[in-house]
Amino acid sequence: MTAPEDAIVLPISGDPPLVGALLLRVIALGDERGSTPALGAPCATLAALRALSPLETWRLSGMRRSGLSLVIDTRQLAENLRALRHGNEEAALAAYFVSHGASRGMLHQLFHLSHNAITRQRRRLGVRIGQGRPPLPDPATRDAIHRRWADLGRDENDLRRRLQQLHHQFAAYPLVVLSAVLHEFDTASANASPLRESACLT
Repeated sequence: MTAPEDAIVLPISGDPPLVGALLLRVIALGDERGSTPALGAPCATLAALRALSPLETWRLSGMRRSGLSLVIDTRQLAENLRALRHGNEEAALAAYFVSHGASRGMLHQLFHLSHNAITRQRRRLGVRIGQGRPPLPDPATRDAIHRRWADLGRDENDLRRRLQQLHHQFAAYPLVVLSAVLHEFDTASANASPLRESACLT
Protein backbone atom coordinates (compact mmCIF):
# COMPACT_ATOMS: atom_id res chain seq x y z
CA MET A 1 0.00 0.00 0.00
CA THR A 2 1.41 3.37 -1.00
CA ALA A 3 1.09 6.36 1.30
CA PRO A 4 -1.45 9.04 0.31
CA GLU A 5 0.04 12.18 -1.21
CA ASP A 6 -0.92 14.26 1.82
CA ALA A 7 0.39 11.70 4.32
CA ILE A 8 3.08 12.33 6.90
CA VAL A 9 5.71 9.60 7.32
CA LEU A 10 7.49 9.45 10.68
CA PRO A 11 10.36 7.00 11.24
CA ILE A 12 9.96 4.88 14.36
CA SER A 13 13.19 4.38 16.28
CA GLY A 14 14.75 4.84 19.69
CA ASP A 15 12.02 2.88 21.46
CA PRO A 16 12.92 -0.84 21.47
CA PRO A 17 9.75 -1.97 23.31
CA LEU A 18 7.54 -0.19 20.78
CA VAL A 19 9.57 -1.41 17.79
CA GLY A 20 9.58 -4.95 19.16
CA ALA A 21 5.81 -4.88 19.66
CA LEU A 22 5.30 -3.64 16.10
CA LEU A 23 7.60 -6.31 14.66
CA LEU A 24 5.70 -8.99 16.55
CA ARG A 25 2.45 -7.55 15.23
CA VAL A 26 3.76 -7.73 11.65
CA ILE A 27 4.71 -11.36 12.23
CA ALA A 28 1.30 -12.12 13.75
CA LEU A 29 -0.53 -10.53 10.82
CA GLY A 30 1.46 -12.66 8.43
CA ASP A 31 0.61 -15.78 10.44
CA GLU A 32 -3.10 -14.88 10.59
CA ARG A 33 -3.34 -14.30 6.84
CA GLY A 34 -1.25 -17.28 5.88
CA SER A 35 1.55 -15.58 3.99
CA THR A 36 3.50 -12.37 3.83
CA PRO A 37 2.05 -11.38 0.43
CA ALA A 38 -1.19 -10.68 2.33
CA LEU A 39 0.61 -7.69 3.86
CA GLY A 40 1.56 -6.36 0.43
CA ALA A 41 3.87 -7.45 -2.36
CA PRO A 42 5.85 -10.71 -1.86
CA CYS A 43 8.84 -9.80 0.27
CA ALA A 44 11.74 -12.05 1.29
CA THR A 45 12.58 -9.61 4.09
CA LEU A 46 9.19 -10.14 5.74
CA ALA A 47 9.55 -13.87 5.32
CA ALA A 48 12.94 -13.69 7.04
CA LEU A 49 11.38 -11.65 9.83
CA ARG A 50 8.80 -14.35 10.44
CA ALA A 51 11.58 -16.91 10.72
CA LEU A 52 13.29 -15.11 13.64
CA SER A 53 13.14 -16.39 17.17
CA PRO A 54 11.63 -14.13 19.86
CA LEU A 55 15.14 -13.32 21.14
CA GLU A 56 16.33 -12.38 17.66
CA THR A 57 13.26 -10.22 17.14
CA TRP A 58 13.99 -8.43 20.41
CA ARG A 59 17.61 -7.81 19.39
CA LEU A 60 16.43 -6.52 16.02
CA SER A 61 14.15 -4.02 17.73
CA GLY A 62 17.12 -2.42 19.51
CA MET A 63 18.93 -1.40 16.33
CA ARG A 64 19.41 2.31 15.72
CA ARG A 65 17.32 2.36 12.55
CA SER A 66 14.31 0.11 12.86
CA GLY A 67 13.13 0.20 9.24
CA LEU A 68 9.63 0.95 10.48
CA SER A 69 7.68 4.17 9.92
CA LEU A 70 4.36 5.57 11.02
CA VAL A 71 2.25 6.77 8.09
CA ILE A 72 -0.30 9.41 9.09
CA ASP A 73 -3.11 9.84 6.58
CA THR A 74 -3.85 13.48 7.39
CA ARG A 75 -7.06 13.54 5.36
CA GLN A 76 -8.52 10.52 7.14
CA LEU A 77 -7.26 11.75 10.50
CA ALA A 78 -8.97 15.11 9.90
CA GLU A 79 -12.24 13.31 9.09
CA ASN A 80 -11.90 11.26 12.26
CA LEU A 81 -11.28 14.37 14.33
CA ARG A 82 -14.36 16.04 12.86
CA ALA A 83 -16.41 12.95 13.65
CA LEU A 84 -15.05 12.94 17.20
CA ARG A 85 -15.91 16.62 17.71
CA HIS A 86 -19.40 16.05 16.33
CA GLY A 87 -19.90 13.08 18.65
CA ASN A 88 -18.70 15.10 21.64
CA GLU A 89 -21.03 17.97 20.74
CA GLU A 90 -23.96 15.58 20.35
CA ALA A 91 -23.24 13.97 23.71
CA ALA A 92 -22.91 17.35 25.44
CA LEU A 93 -26.15 18.61 23.92
CA ALA A 94 -28.02 15.44 24.90
CA ALA A 95 -26.66 15.75 28.46
CA TYR A 96 -27.89 19.36 28.55
CA PHE A 97 -31.40 18.27 27.59
CA VAL A 98 -31.40 15.44 30.13
CA SER A 99 -30.10 17.74 32.88
CA HIS A 100 -32.67 20.45 32.18
CA GLY A 101 -35.84 18.43 32.25
CA ALA A 102 -36.45 17.16 28.72
CA SER A 103 -39.03 14.37 28.57
CA ARG A 104 -38.44 10.88 27.22
CA GLY A 105 -40.47 11.78 24.15
CA MET A 106 -38.27 14.79 23.44
CA LEU A 107 -35.06 12.87 23.99
CA HIS A 108 -36.17 10.02 21.77
CA GLN A 109 -37.24 12.30 18.94
CA LEU A 110 -34.35 14.75 19.11
CA PHE A 111 -31.49 12.34 19.91
CA HIS A 112 -32.91 8.87 19.16
CA LEU A 113 -32.12 7.78 22.71
CA SER A 114 -33.63 4.52 23.90
CA HIS A 115 -35.61 4.16 27.12
CA ASN A 116 -32.67 2.45 28.82
CA ALA A 117 -30.17 5.05 27.57
CA ILE A 118 -32.32 7.85 28.98
CA THR A 119 -32.60 6.06 32.32
CA ARG A 120 -28.82 5.63 32.49
CA GLN A 121 -28.21 9.27 31.58
CA ARG A 122 -30.63 10.52 34.21
CA ARG A 123 -29.10 8.28 36.83
CA ARG A 124 -25.56 9.37 35.91
CA LEU A 125 -26.49 13.06 36.00
CA GLY A 126 -28.60 12.74 39.16
CA VAL A 127 -31.79 13.90 37.41
CA ARG A 128 -35.14 13.20 39.02
CA ILE A 129 -38.39 13.77 37.13
CA GLY A 130 -41.49 14.82 39.06
CA GLN A 131 -44.84 13.10 38.69
CA GLY A 132 -47.88 14.61 36.98
CA ARG A 133 -48.38 17.41 34.51
CA PRO A 134 -45.98 20.34 35.11
CA PRO A 135 -47.77 23.69 35.48
CA LEU A 136 -47.45 26.18 32.62
CA PRO A 137 -46.15 29.71 33.22
CA ASP A 138 -48.52 32.64 33.45
CA PRO A 139 -50.02 33.96 30.17
CA ALA A 140 -47.60 36.87 29.88
CA THR A 141 -44.59 34.56 30.19
CA ARG A 142 -46.09 32.15 27.69
CA ASP A 143 -46.51 34.98 25.21
CA ALA A 144 -42.88 35.98 25.75
CA ILE A 145 -41.77 32.39 25.13
CA HIS A 146 -43.68 32.27 21.83
CA ARG A 147 -42.21 35.59 20.70
CA ARG A 148 -38.66 34.55 21.55
CA TRP A 149 -39.14 31.19 19.82
CA ALA A 150 -40.20 32.97 16.64
CA ASP A 151 -37.20 35.31 16.86
CA LEU A 152 -34.78 32.40 17.30
CA GLY A 153 -36.22 30.68 14.24
CA ARG A 154 -34.93 33.47 12.01
CA ASP A 155 -31.29 32.53 12.70
CA GLU A 156 -31.32 28.94 13.95
CA ASN A 157 -32.64 26.01 11.91
CA ASP A 158 -31.55 23.25 14.28
CA LEU A 159 -34.54 22.54 16.52
CA ARG A 160 -32.33 21.27 19.34
CA ARG A 161 -30.07 24.33 19.35
CA ARG A 162 -33.11 26.55 19.13
CA LEU A 163 -34.66 24.88 22.18
CA GLN A 164 -31.39 25.19 24.05
CA GLN A 165 -31.18 28.90 23.30
CA LEU A 166 -34.79 29.34 24.35
CA HIS A 167 -34.01 27.60 27.63
CA HIS A 168 -31.08 29.96 28.18
CA GLN A 169 -33.61 32.81 28.05
CA PHE A 170 -36.15 31.06 30.30
CA ALA A 171 -33.91 28.94 32.51
CA ALA A 172 -36.43 28.92 35.36
CA TYR A 173 -38.54 26.44 33.41
CA PRO A 174 -37.55 22.88 32.46
CA LEU A 175 -37.46 22.01 28.79
CA VAL A 176 -40.59 19.89 29.08
CA VAL A 177 -42.53 23.00 30.16
CA LEU A 178 -41.11 25.14 27.35
CA SER A 179 -42.10 22.46 24.86
CA ALA A 180 -45.60 22.31 26.33
CA VAL A 181 -45.95 26.08 25.95
CA LEU A 182 -44.79 25.96 22.34
CA HIS A 183 -47.44 23.35 21.56
CA GLU A 184 -50.26 24.68 23.73
CA PHE A 185 -52.33 25.65 20.68
CA ASP A 186 -51.66 22.49 18.67
CA THR A 187 -54.59 20.30 17.69
CA ALA A 188 -54.32 16.87 19.31
CA SER A 189 -54.09 14.00 16.86
CA ALA A 190 -53.11 10.36 16.76
CA ASN A 191 -49.85 11.38 15.10
CA ALA A 192 -48.92 14.00 17.64
CA SER A 193 -45.26 14.89 17.85
CA PRO A 194 -43.31 13.64 20.90
CA LEU A 195 -42.64 17.31 21.60
CA ARG A 196 -46.31 17.97 22.26
CA GLU A 197 -47.38 18.59 25.85
CA SER A 198 -49.23 15.28 26.24
CA ALA A 199 -46.08 13.30 25.46
CA CYS A 200 -43.60 15.41 27.36
CA LEU A 201 -44.34 14.53 30.95
CA THR A 202 -41.94 11.67 31.69
